[in-house]
Amino acid sequence: MRNLKKRKKHLLYGIIIFNLLILGCAHLPFYFDKKEMARVKKVAIFPFRNLTKNPHAREIVTQIFLAELAKSGRFEVEELGNIVDFMVEQRLGIGTNPDRARLRLLRKRYKIDAVILGNILAFRERGSVPYINLTARMVTTDTGKIIWKAFIEKNGDDYIKILNIGKIRSLNQLTTIVVKELINSMG
Repeated sequence: MRNLKKRKKHLLYGIIIFNLLILGCAHLPFYFDKKEMARVKKVAIFPFRNLTKNPHAREIVTQIFLAELAKSGRFEVEELGNIVDFMVEQRLGIGTNPDRARLRLLRKRYKIDAVILGNILAFRERGSVPYINLTARMVTTDTGKIIWKAFIEKNGDDYIKILNIGKIRSLNQLTTIVVKELINSMG
């Protein structure tokens, strides 16, 4: 009887530790300022900085992020064309962080509360498995303070449930899923 209680106790501890490990690894690493985020109504997405060898990564990731954020209805999203025109006018290169004066100008000109900036660290296929690694952050246009930032690294096999069901087979499909996860981390 005593041995059975001991086994149950060890089994319970094992289950708790296993769940902590699994659930602890499943969360998206992010920072989120709930109070500041509540004030944000309109955002602009700057083209993501492409640090990969794939020449199409910036366009794909930026367009998917823009479409998914607009679809989520979480914020009003400024047209990318206006942001690109602003970048050209202000001589801001892709991946250049706008300074506070330029952020304030964006706020004044387009009534934008925050901008989203990001980096594409990996965007490729390993064998036949798509792989993506992104960082993104949201910065207020009045103070320049970071109010949200996140990092995500995924591959197509991360979504397999059982017997290859759920496997992601394309970079575009994986990008859409990853971007949705990033947007969901915005609160």
